Amino acid sequence: MLSSRLSTVGVGAVGGVLLLVAVTVAGSQREGLGDRFSVVAQERLLATFQESHPGVLISETAGRISRIYGRAFSHGETSFQSAEAFIQAQVGILGVEPEDLVPIGDGLQPIMYLPETGTYKFHGYFHRQEKDGVPVFRSALKLLVRNEPGFPLVLASADLRDLRGLRLDGPAAAGAAAAGGEAAARNRVVQLSVLDGDPQVIESRKVIWAGVDDMVVEPRLADEWTVALDVDRWLILTDAASGEVLFEDHLIYTVDIVGNVQGRATEGIGAEQCEDEVAAPLPYLRVTAGANSAFSDVNGDFVIPNPGALPIDVSATLDGLWFDVFNSAGLETSELLMGVFPPGPANILFNADNLTEEVRAEVNGYFEANRIRDFVLQFNPAYPLLGNADFPVTVNITGGICPGNAFYSSGGGGSINFCLSGGGSPNTAWSSVIYHEYGHHLVRAAGSGQGAYGEGLGDVMSVLILDDPLVGLGFFGNCVSPLRDADNTCQYDPVGCSTCGGAIHACGRLLSGCVWSTRNELLITEPVNYIDILADLAINSILLHTGTLITPDIAVDFLTLDDTDGDICNGTPHFAEIAAGFGAHGMFQENLNFTFPSGLPQLLSPSGGTTVPVTVSCDTAPPQPGTGLLHVNTGIFFIAIPMSEISPNVYDAVFPSSLCPDVVEYFFSAETASGELIVEPPGAPTVTFSALSATSISAVFEDNFEADLGWSVQNFVSDGQWGRGIPVNCNRGDPPADADGSGSCFLTDNSAANDCESDVDDGSTFLTSPTMDASGGG
Repeated sequence: MLSSRLSTVGVGAVGGVLLLVAVTVAGSQREGLGDRFSVVAQERLLATFQESHPGVLISETAGRISRIYGRAFSHGETSFQSAEAFIQAQVGILGVEPEDLVPIGDGLQPIMYLPETGTYKFHGYFHRQEKDGVPVFRSALKLLVRNEPGFPLVLASADLRDLRGLRLDGPAAAGAAAAGGEAAARNRVVQLSVLDGDPQVIESRKVIWAGVDDMVVEPRLADEWTVALDVDRWLILTDAASGEVLFEDHLIYTVDIVGNVQGRATEGIGAEQCEDEVAAPLPYLRVTAGANSAFSDVNGDFVIPNPGALPIDVSATLDGLWFDVFNSAGLETSELLMGVFPPGPANILFNADNLTEEVRAEVNGYFEANRIRDFVLQFNPAYPLLGNADFPVTVNITGGICPGNAFYSSGGGGSINFCLSGGGSPNTAWSSVIYHEYGHHLVRAAGSGQGAYGEGLGDVMSVLILDDPLVGLGFFGNCVSPLRDADNTCQYDPVGCSTCGGAIHACGRLLSGCVWSTRNELLITEPVNYIDILADLAINSILLHTGTLITPDIAVDFLTLDDTDGDICNGTPHFAEIAAGFGAHGMFQENLNFTFPSGLPQLLSPSGGTTVPVTVSCDTAPPQPGTGLLHVNTGIFFIAIPMSEISPNVYDAVFPSSLCPDVVEYFFSAETASGELIVEPPGAPTVTFSALSATSISAVFEDNFEADLGWSVQNFVSDGQWGRGIPVNCNRGDPPADADGSGSCFLTDNSAANDCESDVDDGSTFLTSPTMDASGGG
């Protein structure tokens, strides 16, 4: 029985008219969805999508679509309708059904705040993948919609998994973990952690394990354990059936009384021994007078309601609205002003004598944590999780991985943690290091993994706020050597992440290098507000990232956020700077698409005049009209012939005369809008197209092997002789099908017997053609 249901109402713009398109799906006959979704059907859906959306670009990671971008590919009367229309009508190209996608939170994430209007440039709609109510581990679909009439959907950032063939038993999915699963997780933490003790599970849940980043694994039901060992935190996945450990991730990477509250904090980019301490306002700090209290503002000013005119004590600790500092070495520092006569002023200065590193670290921790949070909110007031109060900042830690370290812990709501000095290492609570660790929190808050991306993004936050490439100056106990330097030449390596190294900290230098190089480009063109432009792009791009890898997709995210009209292929306000900055590290390569509507010729007229239509379009960069060239090899060198431009970037390439029957080598070129020369085919002139200079070709002999035209076989083998037939496709080096598609071909041992022994054994087998008449010449 066929049952039909209205799947969605899609909204599209055709010829300037908004159309509501109802998509009706026949229930049991719906091809290409869910567990019935074949690879062939998905490819057919993708081909249809690309045909319907010319100019839309797609990038892949490990054979899965990771970005859809370039031009708008959905519209709606609201941003939600635009995103939902894509999910309901087109999400099959990603290999999932609409019902597999569950909104994260309320689903809406504003992106790129526009202070002049109080609105946001984009609306983001975030989803995770589920099956039968079980979440797929670290899955994500993030849709970026421009907040303007028509609400064009301009980017899909996807990390979705192929669950075809996976079956979940409802009770098993909801039941207890496999025997030994929890013990396996705890034992694994004992093996991995540098700390001693008895690890404890603090959180657990059922998930579907289908790999992360570029991994390709068979999906299965798993148990996710968050295990704590002292200050250490690990996430362990075990097989729900066997208890086998499948995945592990380290979660630490490493008043009317008026007044003002300040603290003497370490100034500049370096550790305490490298810089001076100066008084700085402490914002959002709780100040108490009697039974009343108030929080200071961004300048450290506060007003505490206080009835009467009697003297009153005013006190404060480094406990604020957003951050609460904990001193691991002892009691938290406090300040007390006794007998303040209203209205004061009651001016408080923490670390006034600046005598101990413990107090200095407390002040640094509080001041710098608030500084980076305010910096982020300047560019996105709706950044997730930053509205949570009392984020812990622990300083002066000893033992465990201290001294000489700092770390972020994602347990609970997260925390940042810094070591007391010792062993030649300084106290790690200072600006650059604090920004780095809080950067991990920004990554976690955006829903991405950590790994190399988390380390790189942590360094990026230091670079942006301090406008300096040196990260962790003084970390090694001197004031000359930084921990890392964003002014680097690290190059992208798709296998090992970066030429600077594949380990996560070394790989992270690739991302900070891209940002610093982009900063240098913007400094030339936007000398007044270059940091604001760069920070706006970098901070909001965190919300679009998935996984833990640093890939050229990040450049795509920067360009999409920078764009103003829903089409990055016609350029963006800072396309040249972003392309140059990321391109300097192999993270962005300008490229063009060359298409040949009438195909490429096999024959060229010896007298000249053969015409080939050529269209040049955007791949990762817009083409520059009027730059198309045809390059033809004269036999000695290539000559460049301007192509005739029919319309912008649409050409006719006209070939010159040539000698019959020479083989003529040729290629095409055009420039991007920034002047980058792109050749087709890639690698030209070493790699070229070719055609025969002739008016026609006469076939002397042609055989598709569907009939016996007189070939003979001589065998001197024990097995593996030549034979004619339709390939049985044993996947043992034999062809899966014949080359011309007619059906039959000659191949060795075309048999599935003996476990498909299709190779040649113990000798030689000869295939000889029938006699061919070559007496005609030519």
